[in-house]
Amino acid sequence: MVLKKIFLTGGSGTLGSELIKISKDFDVEFIAPSSKECNICNLEQVKQNILDSSCEIVVHSAALVDSRGIEDDPTLAFDINVGGTINVIKACMEYNKKLVFISTDYVFDGEKGNYHPSDFINPLSNYSKTKAAAELLVRTYKGSIVIRTSFYGHTFPYDCAFVDQWSSKDYVDVIAPKILDFVCSNRENSIVHIGNKKSTIYEIANERRESVEKIFRRDIDFVVPRDTSFVKTETD
Repeated sequence: MVLKKIFLTGGSGTLGSELIKISKDFDVEFIAPSSKECNICNLEQVKQNILDSSCEIVVHSAALVDSRGIEDDPTLAFDINVGGTINVIKACMEYNKKLVFISTDYVFDGEKGNYHPSDFINPLSNYSKTKAAAELLVRTYKGSIVIRTSFYGHTFPYDCAFVDQWSSKDYVDVIAPKILDFVCSNRENSIVHIGNKKSTIYEIANERRESVEKIFRRDIDFVVPRDTSFVKTETD
């Protein structure tokens, strides 16, 4: 028996695919059109798809996440991460839908770590700046929830991992059930942190890739925040 119908953007992405995969465990049905069927940069398409879905909730996880590419040219990220989110907000406002926006721990600059949901945001990269901008816009809509989180796929994707960068990040098969459990709980927090215990990226990587090599932040030519960990996650 389906208890909730949820409209999902980004259904083919890492998180979206996992949410759809586990949906039966939560008695929910995802309506997740492809980007061709529902281009979030097209307001009329977004409105029509959400209206036709008869959904109760909209989970907006679609985003451009190529952080290195966005650093070189943020133009497309403006359109997708910011403009697309504006269209989703407008549609949710018009049809009175609950909106859940998937944000990132990178809205923080990483100077202190152990972040509370109420802590000041200060994104460093162009990618995280577009996500922060979208997050602030989402927060203008009273029927919204912002979920800050971070995850890898089912395996660690790199040969090296930082021993001096800390995070509450985990793998998508761990994070997705926590997100869906929160979405289905009907709780009304405006900003939520969902992750795992504070660990170095190397420790997280080593859980599923024992051959991973150690690397330091000083060894790279781009900026990564030192510590974006959460003081307490929603499921601690």
